[in-house]
Amino acid sequence: MPLRAMLLMSGFALAWVVVEEVIGGSLSQPYPLLQIVWCRYAVHLALMLLFNLSAPGRLWRTRRPGFHLSRSLLMLVMPASFAMSVQAGVPAGSVWALFWVAPLIALGFARELLGEAVPSRTWWICGLGTATAAAMMMDRHTTPGLALMLPIVMAASFGGYVVMTRQLEGELLQTNLFHTALGVFVTLTPIVPWSWVMPTAHDFVVLAGIGAVGLLALWALDRAVAAAPVSASVPALYLYMPALVLAVMAVRGEVPSPRRVLGGALICIAVAWLVRMQGRELVLGQRKVSAG
Repeated sequence: MPLRAMLLMSGFALAWVVVEEVIGGSLSQPYPLLQIVWCRYAVHLALMLLFNLSAPGRLWRTRRPGFHLSRSLLMLVMPASFAMSVQAGVPAGSVWALFWVAPLIALGFARELLGEAVPSRTWWICGLGTATAAAMMMDRHTTPGLALMLPIVMAASFGGYVVMTRQLEGELLQTNLFHTALGVFVTLTPIVPWSWVMPTAHDFVVLAGIGAVGLLALWALDRAVAAAPVSASVPALYLYMPALVLAVMAVRGEVPSPRRVLGGALICIAVAWLVRMQGRELVLGQRKVSAG
């Protein structure tokens, strides 16, 4: 169901903006990034346990514990790479600009590891999305250097997570979501106390919101890649950028630059065209089945 997969992946992109900009932007003071990540997945785990009190065993029972752990740790590599990039002097905007090669990496992994036949139009749409992201977000003061490989590592970790989620067909949704959080939580638990900043009462609520909406986002991503091949849904990830432009306007009251407005509009048009093409092919396929 390509259209359902696109819709779910769009939901993931929108929820991601809510986590990063709307909820995360309301923290009253700065916190170490790894502390925020740990809190997010602590809430994630608590909610999973709460929702599965009647049969908690289905959360952790799996035939592929090593695979789950590897996939989970990719969700730690991603924020760690971001933090290392910024510490190495890469502007945050440039980190995100380079990150958006991730859908192309996911397509490459899907073709090589899953044997997916990726349509040429999907490559073109994702290439356009990556170039548009660079035009919208790249900081012109970025200095070339090896540090620019760190955002690529960030992108590869996310692309790998998407494809590995597709490879977990047959596993329960609850199991997938539980193990996504478990590996990160266990790894960070002995590390986070060394730089812990006590949250205010307001920020405890904000961090809980990050965890709750983050869980919803990962649910949408899991369902998207389960509903159809990876190549059917990853172009919708680029909707993160026009959604971010709107969120910044609403939350911060900032007027976006013409470059960002045009880039966001171009992405929306490209994704809408792809959805239209997928819908047309679905209708034609149904007609052929009916005629047969």
